[in-house]
Amino acid sequence: MGITERRSLRSCITRPTRPQKIVLGLLAFLFILYTLTPYDSLPRSFFRFQHNVLQDYYQNVHPSDSWLFKPPPYPVDPDNDIAIIVKTGYGTRKRVSKALQALSNESFFADTIVTQDFPLLPDQKNFTLANGKEVPIIDIIGWNLERGALKGQEQQERVMKYTTLAEAVEGEEWMLADGLGKDMGWELDAMKFLPSLEYMWRTVPKKKWYIMADDDTYVIKSSLALLLGHLNYGKPQFIGNPVGDYKGRFPHGGSSVIMSGAALSKLYDEHPEVVAEGNQESPTAIWGDKLLSTTFMKIGIYLDETYRRLFNGEPPWMTRMWVDRFCLPLVSFHGLGSDDSMLHVGETFSNMTEPVFWRQLGKIYGAPDFASFIAEPIRTNMDFVGRLDEYSETVDKVVEVEGCVKICHEHSTGCLAWTFDPARQQCHTARWAILGDHAEGRFSGINGQMAQKLESSCHSPH
Repeated sequence: MGITERRSLRSCITRPTRPQKIVLGLLAFLFILYTLTPYDSLPRSFFRFQHNVLQDYYQNVHPSDSWLFKPPPYPVDPDNDIAIIVKTGYGTRKRVSKALQALSNESFFADTIVTQDFPLLPDQKNFTLANGKEVPIIDIIGWNLERGALKGQEQQERVMKYTTLAEAVEGEEWMLADGLGKDMGWELDAMKFLPSLEYMWRTVPKKKWYIMADDDTYVIKSSLALLLGHLNYGKPQFIGNPVGDYKGRFPHGGSSVIMSGAALSKLYDEHPEVVAEGNQESPTAIWGDKLLSTTFMKIGIYLDETYRRLFNGEPPWMTRMWVDRFCLPLVSFHGLGSDDSMLHVGETFSNMTEPVFWRQLGKIYGAPDFASFIAEPIRTNMDFVGRLDEYSETVDKVVEVEGCVKICHEHSTGCLAWTFDPARQQCHTARWAILGDHAEGRFSGINGQMAQKLESSCHSPH
């Protein structure tokens, strides 16, 4: 190459300007900072949080379900590949039999244990699923104390509360035990997460997936199998419904928490010192689900928020069928602790062999068909919006119900349901719809055209 050619080549290469050098230097600094800081450091947490915010925005604007209908690369047999931990407390112990009956109703016969925060009662025996499989009951806090995992924490207030409750149960002082169980159940719950998982991992190892749920949580077997069939259980996976700020995102325990066997192996087999730290923190931790998450963060396992829209923290009658969830499977319900609500849900979904999708909830419960709102847009004494919050919108000084209908239809992508309150002259709109509550004196409806459009965009044949 001659001198002329070399000069010509150099002229084609643009040297970075001073501002560009500063930007490149800053990016390099941030990359080094991210890679050199501990897994649970604030810089890492901040960057991951911003990434999740962007991902959530994209999924909200461009919802997609096409991945669900590709052949599952990691097929799952729920009865043999999954282990379930049901957590309960003294004050909610009567829920457990109904929760297990609901599992049996949908023929979900995975290896299951019940972990509680009090010694076994005199008449308390292991539960049995409908197929005869036994479900052991473990006083998990007592187990953790006996093996020395809480050594040095015996005088902590929360540990002493457990000891007082245990003594009341063993002394058959039932009134005292009832009072203690109601007052401090949430505190003791924080001490159950890490040891419950470890007990299950030591007792039933080598499952592909492990699920932790509350005693008022219902998991839809067919929807769960569809999700897990697309996830690699050979990698550390930590999945759930995210809550909390960037300093410590954690899965809402009531919506159920899913972990791969690889995640538990990495935590309990490879990092016992991190588990020990977590157990020592449990007597002062506010939330057990957050403690579980921050413990995983210390070994580089972070909550995967990709599948957040599949989890649900409400009972069916309060469940919000969001616009961006219409085409996705519904994995769980929560808040089924009152009366026979758990048994009712278990019976309702007992014959569901196919995955259940958010948009199908109304059909399952006999709510008005979405298309019916096109011809009859206004329903009297009803509310299809439900609880109001920062995601709903309220317009004041609306004097007629037709004005509220118009407001909703003018927001063609932002209003799925509306409710008009004539007494307050308010119009409430939302990007979701519920099954429908009786609301005396109010008028409500669903944007039928929008609902039909959403349904037609789904890949599911249903």
